[in-house]
Amino acid sequence: MKKIVIIISALSGFLFAQTAQELINQNGCFACHSVASKKTAPAFAGIGMRNKHFNGSNAKVVIMNSIKYGSKGKYPMFANKTMPAFKNLSQKNLSILADYILEQSSKAQCNGKRGQGMSKKVIRQ
Repeated sequence: MKKIVIIISALSGFLFAQTAQELINQNGCFACHSVASKKTAPAFAGIGMRNKHFNGSNAKVVIMNSIKYGSKGKYPMFANKTMPAFKNLSQKNLSILADYILEQSSKAQCNGKRGQGMSKKVIRQ
Protein backbone atom coordinates (compact mmCIF):
# COMPACT_ATOMS: atom_id res chain seq x y z
CA MET A 1 0.00 0.00 0.00
CA LYS A 2 2.85 2.41 0.84
CA LYS A 3 4.43 1.77 -2.55
CA ILE A 4 1.18 2.68 -4.33
CA VAL A 5 0.89 5.96 -2.43
CA ILE A 6 4.51 6.85 -3.24
CA ILE A 7 4.05 6.01 -6.92
CA ILE A 8 0.84 8.03 -7.15
CA SER A 9 2.53 10.99 -5.43
CA ALA A 10 5.48 10.84 -7.81
CA LEU A 11 3.24 10.57 -10.86
CA SER A 12 1.00 13.44 -9.78
CA GLY A 13 4.05 15.70 -9.47
CA PHE A 14 5.15 14.65 -12.93
CA LEU A 15 1.73 14.93 -14.54
CA PHE A 16 0.91 18.29 -13.03
CA ALA A 17 4.33 19.90 -13.43
CA GLN A 18 4.01 23.22 -15.17
CA THR A 19 6.08 24.32 -18.11
CA ALA A 20 7.95 27.61 -18.18
CA GLN A 21 5.55 28.87 -20.83
CA GLU A 22 2.54 28.13 -18.59
CA LEU A 23 4.18 29.87 -15.64
CA ILE A 24 5.10 32.89 -17.78
CA ASN A 25 1.54 33.17 -19.05
CA GLN A 26 -0.07 32.67 -15.63
CA ASN A 27 2.11 35.28 -13.97
CA GLY A 28 1.95 37.90 -16.71
CA CYS A 29 5.69 37.99 -17.36
CA PHE A 30 5.22 39.01 -21.00
CA ALA A 31 3.48 42.20 -19.89
CA CYS A 32 6.97 43.60 -19.21
CA HIS A 33 9.45 41.11 -20.70
CA SER A 34 9.90 39.43 -24.06
CA VAL A 35 12.23 36.64 -25.08
CA ALA A 36 14.76 38.53 -27.19
CA SER A 37 13.85 42.22 -27.38
CA LYS A 38 13.38 44.87 -24.74
CA LYS A 39 9.97 46.10 -23.67
CA THR A 40 9.46 47.91 -20.38
CA ALA A 41 11.88 45.41 -18.80
CA PRO A 42 14.93 43.51 -20.06
CA ALA A 43 14.48 40.59 -22.45
CA PHE A 44 14.87 37.11 -20.98
CA ALA A 45 17.82 36.56 -23.34
CA GLY A 46 19.66 39.59 -21.93
CA ILE A 47 18.84 38.62 -18.35
CA GLY A 48 20.15 35.12 -18.96
CA MET A 49 23.36 36.25 -20.62
CA ARG A 50 24.08 39.02 -18.12
CA ASN A 51 23.55 36.71 -15.14
CA LYS A 52 25.72 33.99 -16.67
CA HIS A 53 28.48 36.52 -17.23
CA PHE A 54 28.38 38.38 -13.92
CA ASN A 55 27.15 35.63 -11.58
CA GLY A 56 28.62 32.48 -13.14
CA SER A 57 27.52 29.33 -11.36
CA ASN A 58 25.25 31.40 -9.08
CA ALA A 59 23.25 32.78 -12.02
CA LYS A 60 20.27 30.51 -11.46
CA VAL A 61 20.00 31.34 -7.76
CA VAL A 62 20.31 35.07 -8.47
CA ILE A 63 17.51 34.89 -11.05
CA MET A 64 15.31 32.81 -8.73
CA ASN A 65 15.80 35.38 -5.95
CA SER A 66 15.03 38.27 -8.28
CA ILE A 67 11.76 36.61 -9.29
CA LYS A 68 10.78 35.66 -5.76
CA TYR A 69 11.78 38.87 -3.98
CA GLY A 70 11.71 41.40 -6.82
CA SER A 71 14.52 43.78 -7.74
CA LYS A 72 15.33 47.30 -8.84
CA GLY A 73 18.32 48.87 -10.55
CA LYS A 74 20.04 45.69 -11.74
CA TYR A 75 19.99 46.65 -15.42
CA PRO A 76 21.31 50.09 -16.44
CA MET A 77 18.71 50.68 -19.16
CA PHE A 78 15.93 49.87 -16.70
CA ALA A 79 17.36 51.44 -13.53
CA ASN A 80 14.10 53.21 -12.72
CA LYS A 81 11.96 50.07 -13.17
CA THR A 82 11.00 47.73 -10.35
CA MET A 83 10.55 44.00 -10.73
CA PRO A 84 7.68 42.99 -8.44
CA ALA A 85 8.07 40.06 -6.06
CA PHE A 86 6.42 36.74 -6.88
CA LYS A 87 6.57 35.17 -3.42
CA ASN A 88 3.70 32.84 -4.30
CA LEU A 89 5.89 30.73 -6.61
CA SER A 90 7.31 27.46 -5.30
CA GLN A 91 11.03 26.71 -5.45
CA LYS A 92 10.27 24.22 -8.23
CA ASN A 93 8.47 26.86 -10.31
CA LEU A 94 11.20 29.42 -9.65
CA SER A 95 13.73 26.85 -10.82
CA ILE A 96 11.73 26.16 -14.00
CA LEU A 97 11.56 29.88 -14.80
CA ALA A 98 15.25 30.50 -14.05
CA ASP A 99 16.29 27.57 -16.26
CA TYR A 100 14.13 28.93 -19.08
CA ILE A 101 15.59 32.43 -18.75
CA LEU A 102 19.16 31.08 -18.77
CA GLU A 103 18.38 28.97 -21.86
CA GLN A 104 17.35 32.14 -23.71
CA SER A 105 20.82 33.69 -23.34
CA SER A 106 21.82 32.36 -26.77
CA LYS A 107 19.27 34.76 -28.29
CA ALA A 108 20.86 37.87 -26.76
CA GLN A 109 22.46 40.31 -29.15
CA CYS A 110 25.47 42.29 -27.99
CA ASN A 111 27.40 44.84 -29.96
CA GLY A 112 25.87 43.48 -33.15
CA LYS A 113 27.26 39.99 -32.51
CA ARG A 114 25.79 37.14 -30.53
CA GLY A 115 27.54 36.26 -27.32
CA GLN A 116 30.13 39.04 -27.44
CA GLY A 117 30.40 42.50 -25.91
CA MET A 118 29.64 41.50 -22.33
CA SER A 119 30.24 44.83 -20.65
CA LYS A 120 27.34 46.69 -19.05
CA LYS A 121 27.37 49.36 -21.74
CA VAL A 122 26.97 47.15 -24.80
CA ILE A 123 24.32 44.68 -23.73
CA ARG A 124 21.13 45.47 -25.57
CA GLN A 125 18.09 44.41 -23.62
